[in-house]
Amino acid sequence: MPPQPRPLRPNDPREIGGYALVGRLGEGGQGTVYLGRSDSGRQVAVKVLRADLEEGSDARRYLDRELAAVRRVAPFCTARIITIDVDGDQPYVVSEYIDGPSLQRQVAEQGPLHGDELLRLAIGTATALAAIHQAGVVHRDLKPANVLLGPDGPRVIDFGIARPLDATSATMSAAVGTPAYMAPEQLAAGSAGPPLDMFAWGCTMAFAANGVPPFGNDSIPAVMQRILHGEPALGALGGPLRDLVAACLDKDPARRPTALQALTALLGGGEHRDPLTEGTWAAASATPPPAPRPPATLPQAANRPPATSPSGRSSSPPQAVAPPPFAVSPIAPPPGPPYSSAPSPPPRSRAGQLAVAAAAAVLLVLGGTTAVLLNRDGPGDPGAAVGPSPSFGTTASSPTTTRQGEEATNANGTCRYLAATNGTGEQAGTPPARPAADGPVPATLTTDRGTIALELDGAKAPCAVNSIIHLAGRGFYDGNRCHRLTTVSSLRILQCGDPTGDGTGGPGYRYAVENTENARYTRGVVAMARSSEPDSNGSQFFIVYGDAQIPPDYTIVGRVTSGMEVVDRVAQGGVEPGQFEGDGVPKTPITIQRFRTGT
Repeated sequence: MPPQPRPLRPNDPREIGGYALVGRLGEGGQGTVYLGRSDSGRQVAVKVLRADLEEGSDARRYLDRELAAVRRVAPFCTARIITIDVDGDQPYVVSEYIDGPSLQRQVAEQGPLHGDELLRLAIGTATALAAIHQAGVVHRDLKPANVLLGPDGPRVIDFGIARPLDATSATMSAAVGTPAYMAPEQLAAGSAGPPLDMFAWGCTMAFAANGVPPFGNDSIPAVMQRILHGEPALGALGGPLRDLVAACLDKDPARRPTALQALTALLGGGEHRDPLTEGTWAAASATPPPAPRPPATLPQAANRPPATSPSGRSSSPPQAVAPPPFAVSPIAPPPGPPYSSAPSPPPRSRAGQLAVAAAAAVLLVLGGTTAVLLNRDGPGDPGAAVGPSPSFGTTASSPTTTRQGEEATNANGTCRYLAATNGTGEQAGTPPARPAADGPVPATLTTDRGTIALELDGAKAPCAVNSIIHLAGRGFYDGNRCHRLTTVSSLRILQCGDPTGDGTGGPGYRYAVENTENARYTRGVVAMARSSEPDSNGSQFFIVYGDAQIPPDYTIVGRVTSGMEVVDRVAQGGVEPGQFEGDGVPKTPITIQRFRTGT
């Protein structure tokens, strides 16, 4: 059971940022954390920061940098940030409330973790660190108390002392962290890059398996001496996971695997095109899921450049020395976020799912999901999106800028539509180069389950909306059954727009992604699924009806203005038997009878 909040004190605030404060969750050097509740009943964690941080002071500069770092971390197995406000009299941060105990409390009350439970913990925390490091941030205080065991998997929390890599990659002026989980370089005030988090990860995994950290928890001088000069006590940790943890506890930070290397090994080795999403799904599974779809169905991370920090430097420099070989019995990853793909094969046996995959020494280039903030507002509170942008869950930005800086439009503002070379194409002609609209466009999806009204945003996604208008005018979508539904906690979407009905179809042309800057896929958002070719769209789109924890790689084209109950009814029916658990053909079929745009 999660810990119950303590009563508010007489001098505690009763409301912050529109959230009623109902109890205390904890406090630390930077402030106090409260349990908050919105008018709709949604629970959040509200961290009220110290109000004595004067503008221009060193403490305030550090705080501003740390909160900027927090904004860059995508919530893959982390607690997502909902709101940050440091300009008022009471600066605060509102984040997702994780309804579960800490790993520290769970082990103290229930004993060490074993088997699949331990492996899911390892995958989830490695996923979180990979996302943190890819954002150019070092956590610096990973420990069992900062890992919460939520209903949808473990979450890493407390970035109160996280620092940007460019602020800590040289040296630290003082050791920050919890002694039993601190790396040798932290104790020696040496370099403070991502390897120190991997050392803490190894200590945390050893604690989870044994109930005590690997260098003891007695006096601080004794623990520090063992960290600097002793060998870790790994106890009940066995097999490949023991080898991986031992590699992370190497005294030399250059010999430790990166978070992404560790995650790849935990997922079974080999190439993973979207390891953060795969890790999030695997960590959330109550039981090991069926085998993955063919590699062609996963987003192509290998074709993307390494993430960079705002300073322009790579957010995770390559290791000078590859880690020792190790192999981990994998939890097979599920299919990834929305994309055009071949149909899934039947699930394999459990024995096949848990077969040991050799993970030779791997030197990976960071890629795939980008390190930006993804809000995961639930279906009960669709209006909680943060930012100035109206309705669509994105902040104002150049509407035609794609992730790699490629322009979706020509210099004269016309759209570029190129012939598709992959997948199954239905020739629908090519849209006119000049966008048909530069503002809101009403649209109607008439289905056999009811009517869904949309508002498309021709200003922010002119080429995508132009394509939709073109295809709708030619009846391309009419008579098509929506072919994919996902009902897992981190990806709740209904995907439509494929005339083949199996996820491989498109219009015979492709065009670049747009309107992905700071994209948030909240309830009611309509976005384009990616085509089978890198960084491009086709005809398929998806409607978000709940949480969608996916990277901001998918062009947002608008929102649902009415009729979400139609999607909800389809979602309640689940997916057809024999599909991947929580992802497949809707059991309650829904067919687009007419797709019309304009008034």
